[in-house]
Amino acid sequence: MKRINQAGLGHLVLILGIVIVIVIGFAGWKVISKPAADNDDKAKSSQPKQQGTSEKEADISLQNLGLLSFDSIDITTQATREFSTKNLKGFYIFGDKLSGGRTNPNFEYASVKAGSKVVSSIDGVVGFINQQQDSKDSEVFIQPKEGSAWTIGYDHIANVAVKKGDVVKAGDVLGEPAVQNNGLLRFEIQINKDENSITTHYCPTTLLANSVKEKWLTDLTAMQNRWESVTKLELYDLASQNPVGCTTKTLTPKQAEGG
Repeated sequence: MKRINQAGLGHLVLILGIVIVIVIGFAGWKVISKPAADNDDKAKSSQPKQQGTSEKEADISLQNLGLLSFDSIDITTQATREFSTKNLKGFYIFGDKLSGGRTNPNFEYASVKAGSKVVSSIDGVVGFINQQQDSKDSEVFIQPKEGSAWTIGYDHIANVAVKKGDVVKAGDVLGEPAVQNNGLLRFEIQINKDENSITTHYCPTTLLANSVKEKWLTDLTAMQNRWESVTKLELYDLASQNPVGCTTKTLTPKQAEGG
């Protein structure tokens, strides 16, 4: 029997030892790394998934109701001379019943003093201006920012003082009330919110800024009382208004048209 060379045997033992160390080390690495990988996967799965969400737009805050004050209203029996036959008035609140089964979706000032100015109720931008051929006046639309869901429409505006894209501040002049068929000056202020392809009309006094709300509600109450005092007519039911100027807080276009 041949003897194994001692040097060769030593080399063989060394090689076997290295192989064993490598195998043990690899097995240990697999054991240690697997929980770490599992923990990493769990950590990833526990994080909230990023979803395409859009921030809800805040309500607008009105600083006025389209006029600098109700001193601009011309309270006269001239405005109510057809009240008994056509229910015509000098001021229509939000929710007033109109002819044809319609419901008023805005504030309509139907008797305004000459020289009065229509002003922006908010800081914003002029979205667009629509020139109306039938009434020979314009509609001016103000938004708090481009692409906003909120729009304030000022209808029956003459001598328009702004153009599309103009940046305006609350109180800036937009134009003047236009002449209507009975010779009196009038304009309307309508507040709309378009959300999820649905339009909603809002009563203006529901959106008054807290800093000015009390004054405007007090003045609006006094203005309605003065209309009744001057004309000796029962034009408004203040007890049914909540807040002042609203018989309802919102209307859909279908409701406004009597649908």
